[in-house]
Amino acid sequence: MSFQWTFLATFLYCEIVVVITLLLPFISPTIWRTLFKSRLVAAFSAGSKYYFNFIIFIFGLLFIDSIRELRKYSNIDAKELTTPHSEAHAHMKEFRSQRNFYIAGFALFLWFVIKRLISLLSAVARKMAESTAARKQAEGAHRHLQEAMQNNDSDLSQQEKSTSSGQGSNFIDPKEYDAEIERYKKEAIQAREDIEALREKYDTSVQEYDKLCNEHQKLQNKLDVLAKNESAKDK
Repeated sequence: MSFQWTFLATFLYCEIVVVITLLLPFISPTIWRTLFKSRLVAAFSAGSKYYFNFIIFIFGLLFIDSIRELRKYSNIDAKELTTPHSEAHAHMKEFRSQRNFYIAGFALFLWFVIKRLISLLSAVARKMAESTAARKQAEGAHRHLQEAMQNNDSDLSQQEKSTSSGQGSNFIDPKEYDAEIERYKKEAIQAREDIEALREKYDTSVQEYDKLCNEHQKLQNKLDVLAKNESAKDK
């Protein structure tokens, strides 16, 4: 095997290891997002677009070259196979062209799969963080509403006590009393609307998270099928 195909095969094995690592179920997307945000990865990702396009260009050239060799050695004239040695040599070259074709094709495909997996993991981690923040905000609004209701009940009980005492100095104006009740009602209504808005936002985040998980599962299933096909062809 020549140098370029040895390098490409090694790169393909590394891609398989990376894909399997990204698909490990016990590593959460949050951990991957933290790793992607680290200084080392951030320094590398500054020119990731150029690296990605350069590798696609190299893999594309090797893939086209493998197709050329595959067509070349697949159409050998029977007149050239005059001896058993020449026939075996022709079959060996055909086998090498087929091997190089599969190596280049799978390496190019897995390179796109890795990029897609990284983007999906980052998006899932971002949605998880947003849903967690929305849930905490909804819980805080709910506690605020409960405190406002408790304060409203305590104020009403104090006002009832002061009214029932019959003291002229503790007399409460009915207009002020109604205005205070109306204010508390508006606060309660506003708090309920805030909770409903946060709940809708949380439900939307959960739906988007489920959608990303489904796409992640589909990619994992495709990768399993490709891995089985590769193992079957190697056999």
